[in-house]
Amino acid sequence: MENKIICNCKQVSVADIEKALHEGKRFSDVEKAFEEVQMITHCSTGCGGCHDKVLDVISQLMA
Repeated sequence: MENKIICNCKQVSVADIEKALHEGKRFSDVEKAFEEVQMITHCSTGCGGCHDKVLDVISQLMA
C-alpha cells in the first residue's frame, strides 16, 4: 500500500495509521481499531472528511 497522507488536517499517513495499529490494543473490530488509531494519531478529528478513508486503510491493514 502506498504511503500517502490520508488525513490532511492532521497530516496522518498510511504508515502513521499502521504504526498506531501496532502500538495500540489489538482489536478484531474495525470500528474499535479506528477509535484506537484516532486516539493515537488524532486523524479524523479535524474536518472529518477522511473518516471513510481511514476506515478503509485500517480494514486493509487488518486483513
